[in-house]
Amino acid sequence: MLKKLHHICLVSSNYQETIKFYVETLGFEIFRESFSSNWNGQKLELYYNGEYMLEIFVVEDDNRKKKNEEVFTGLNHLSFLVDDVENVINKLRSKNIETSEVKLDNATGKKYAFFYDPDGIKLEIYES
Repeated sequence: MLKKLHHICLVSSNYQETIKFYVETLGFEIFRESFSSNWNGQKLELYYNGEYMLEIFVVEDDNRKKKNEEVFTGLNHLSFLVDDVENVINKLRSKNIETSEVKLDNATGKKYAFFYDPDGIKLEIYES
């Protein structure tokens, strides 16, 4: 479904829902769970089709969340490339995920759409 995206860090205050969303809904695999001494919290490494894709840091309080957000500045969306945007969006809708309509980018002539994960990160799907 998704194509390459490498080593993006997400800060999650909503651990269970976020992991469930990426694993059960989007098809990621948990490669490793460990403790991050830098952030005094849990870190999960997720793979997709054998490729290292995402790290999710578990954040349990507002102070640590603010600290992490300063480090991972500007992360308000992730973009994925896919072969068939409409097919991906239809699969998400069949799992009761609310998505945008598939639109055409006038500049590139390619299709795109988006949806949100449980922590409010915008996930953009672009035609490759």
